[in-house]
Amino acid sequence: MKRLYFLHGFMGTAETHFQSQLIHLKEEFELVPLDLPGHGSCSTDAGDPYFPSALQWVIERIQEEGKGFLWGLSLGASLAVHTAIKLPQYVEGIILTGYTPRVPESLTEVMNKQYDYFLHIEEHERSLADQFKALHGDRWKSTLRNVLHGMTFHYPALDDEAIEQLTVPTLVLNGSTEKHEREAAIHMKARNAAIQIGLLPNAGHTANMDQPEACSKLASSFLQGL
Repeated sequence: MKRLYFLHGFMGTAETHFQSQLIHLKEEFELVPLDLPGHGSCSTDAGDPYFPSALQWVIERIQEEGKGFLWGLSLGASLAVHTAIKLPQYVEGIILTGYTPRVPESLTEVMNKQYDYFLHIEEHERSLADQFKALHGDRWKSTLRNVLHGMTFHYPALDDEAIEQLTVPTLVLNGSTEKHEREAAIHMKARNAAIQIGLLPNAGHTANMDQPEACSKLASSFLQGL
């Protein structure tokens, strides 16, 4: 049975961000839900800077568990594609959801506002702060700060040369409602014809959660075809 790793997004867990896929795909794949450093059940705290340390952690987990497919959402998608670049012999294919290889300048102001909002989440949305604490324990604030700072001000961009040289089978599975994510999928396909793309209608940044059944079916078709 093929192995499928799940890499969740910002302040989530593999179970909360891939709940539907863990149900729909359990008969087809050996599922390996990974909680990233600082999140959920992971015993490793969030490093600073976050992304390089989290990437190394993911690489080490895959080297320990064995080769397989990676499905990443948002932060997890960035980790998936960079893992595929650094460790192609262990990565049989990747699915990227809620992904863009770079943040457009037009979103800089939005990203800065989002940064400020989440940095003061206890003031803005106490119930969400309580949810973060329930999921990640007392370390939730340091996890939030480290991940938020890294993904806002040091986004792990992928340039066109890296996209063109990507050899691992790739499916970009984004929602259709986010303009920059539609454009990102189309751009990646234009730079590398081997990349497959899918745009899910009535789905946003978390397409796998917005349209879970359709997303799971497309993912399964892609992975089973490899």
